[in-house]
Amino acid sequence: MSTLQVEIVSRLDEEQKREVARLYYQAFTLKFSGIWIFSREEQDIVEVLSRCLRYDNALYAVYEGRVVGFAGLETGDGFFMMLSYRSLRQTFGVLGGAWRYAAYGFYRLLNGNTPSNAVHIDPLVVSEQARGLGVGTRLLEAVFAWSREADRSKVMLEVVDTNPLAKKLYERVGFRTFKVQNTRLFSAQAGFHKVLHMEKMLN
Repeated sequence: MSTLQVEIVSRLDEEQKREVARLYYQAFTLKFSGIWIFSREEQDIVEVLSRCLRYDNALYAVYEGRVVGFAGLETGDGFFMMLSYRSLRQTFGVLGGAWRYAAYGFYRLLNGNTPSNAVHIDPLVVSEQARGLGVGTRLLEAVFAWSREADRSKVMLEVVDTNPLAKKLYERVGFRTFKVQNTRLFSAQAGFHKVLHMEKMLN
């Protein structure tokens, strides 16, 4: 199997940022439509994401100038995707923005904060065209190096029960499952029933 020779960067131009928002939507369409933003319109979701992603808090895999993958990095000072009422209101109106913001707040309450000794990956995304070409592994290796430089002792992430290929990748690079969360009541419409919480120790 060939490996795509990507460059790992931490800064993007405006066109690349738009690519990231689109990749995020395409990787998690069911979650955006059933849990996070409750819309099936790609244009609406990409518009909201473009305003809400904390682009400086991520590492990006770039190939020939195009973003083919990224890893959001959360270190305890907020999330990579910081949805705001204002951004939702601009796209969905006053009432539509209000109930979507409330739903998103409830979802985030279930996820908690990143411990001070950890880096939390949320999300890890690889474009459909680049999957199976080593991009995910390359991003994870870059996150491990970044985390060590930040004096963090572990990296954490989550994977859903319907994504066994991602779980296999994470286990191959040293992650272990330390908690399984049953989310069926609110996640069935998004296509999964359990969330596996995983961590990798760096020392």
